[in-house]
Amino acid sequence: MSGPCRTRPSAVRGAGPLAVAALAGLLTAVPAPGQERFRRTPPLPDAQPVELKLPAVERTVLSNGLTVACAARTGSPEITLQFVVRAGEADSPPGLPGLAAVTARMIGKGTRRLSAEYLENMVEAMGTEFAATILMDYTVLSLRVLPEQMDRAIYVLRVLVLESAFSERELGAVRREVFQELQAQKKDPEVLAWKHLLRVLFEGHPYRTATYAEDVIKFITAKDVAAFYGVFYRPANAAVLVSGDIDVETTSKKVASHFGAWAAPPLALPTVPPPAPQVRDRVCYVEAPDVANASVFAGNVIMDASDPDFFPFLVLKQILGGTTRSRLFMNLRESKGYAYYAFSETEFFRSCGVYWARALVRPEAIVPAAREIVREINALAAGPAAPSEIEEAKSYLIGNLPMHVESPQGFSDWMARYVALGLDESHWDKGRERYKQVNAEQVREAARRHLAARPLIVIVGRPEWLGPLSAEFETVEVYDTTGKLARTLRKGESP
Repeated sequence: MSGPCRTRPSAVRGAGPLAVAALAGLLTAVPAPGQERFRRTPPLPDAQPVELKLPAVERTVLSNGLTVACAARTGSPEITLQFVVRAGEADSPPGLPGLAAVTARMIGKGTRRLSAEYLENMVEAMGTEFAATILMDYTVLSLRVLPEQMDRAIYVLRVLVLESAFSERELGAVRREVFQELQAQKKDPEVLAWKHLLRVLFEGHPYRTATYAEDVIKFITAKDVAAFYGVFYRPANAAVLVSGDIDVETTSKKVASHFGAWAAPPLALPTVPPPAPQVRDRVCYVEAPDVANASVFAGNVIMDASDPDFFPFLVLKQILGGTTRSRLFMNLRESKGYAYYAFSETEFFRSCGVYWARALVRPEAIVPAAREIVREINALAAGPAAPSEIEEAKSYLIGNLPMHVESPQGFSDWMARYVALGLDESHWDKGRERYKQVNAEQVREAARRHLAARPLIVIVGRPEWLGPLSAEFETVEVYDTTGKLARTLRKGESP
């Protein structure tokens, strides 16, 4: 699972809603025929993939409703403390998109007694950084420290989170920071395409709030931040997670001693129904004057992570575009030479999931590339994948599971998602067994159920590249980089 819709301050990985893959090695010329033959002959998967061994997550619910979750990792070089609140970008009010992110960024910017500078020095004295990650359904505030710093880190985390004061002065600095980050994202065609894909797929749904542009940040006030914090930052809507080389029972008691007195009434969160999948042909073109190449995305809404189709669909996604040996890459880059790269992704939220294919293509190849992406999706929806494709995809996914959690950062991210979204053990440490159980019939049924709906096509490119699209598609909706509809082109109309 990838991690879209996340923002972090200067000291944290990824400032945007899309964790973009490292693609520099792929941005080269189309390979020679010898290289193509090499890629069409994949190596045999490892006979004995590395076993995934994860410690149990021991949970305790305090009398105030706060969940304390600990996972002991013997020999881990650092301890990760995370404060997770079950409120993310989708919980921002429709009239104040971005409020969840700004609120999280304001935590640690001063308390009623301590200045932002003093708090920053407290954190730096432990040799660490305070990080905020804001996702669609939840927010994570974290510290990573050496084992000898754990006791103080728990105290500091409590001060930062529970004693926050939201001043207009600090808010001004945060607004400028977020504004600049959002402006910078507009230069990245993948980010623009991803945000617009969500913007259209989530029309009329609370998740659309997460696709805001930078112009809305200026309307957020300190009073708004305090109100959002007061509504969502409550013990029954939060969890404190600790992972590393710890004694679980002792650590749980230490967390309880600092957070057990926190009092606030429980919050009744409404159940958000999933949006309906896109069902009609629809092409959106985002005009971005400064991009060098076009980004082509095609995707749709799918089931959530609790659905029985979850693991079969991940196998399906792997076949479609999981690696440089999968269908999209072999077609668009290796065979046709349209794209510099072509892959597929999935992201799962609380009420639904989204899949998308993405390709960076040459301007003159926008139309055929879009057609080929949709053709590959339709081909999987219409007919079964080959048994060899399924087994190779399963082997790859099983073999790569340990890589997601081998580092302290990867483990803590996995743990936060597991706790925040209330996932079952198949999403914790039973993934290997679940992948092994996936068969060809399950993959075919997942494809039939979730790929049959027509994917939404989103293209990001320069205004002068529009001509071939208006000649090819019945309608093309043209947007600016903020997501505002500029015009709709009918087939044959001049751009």
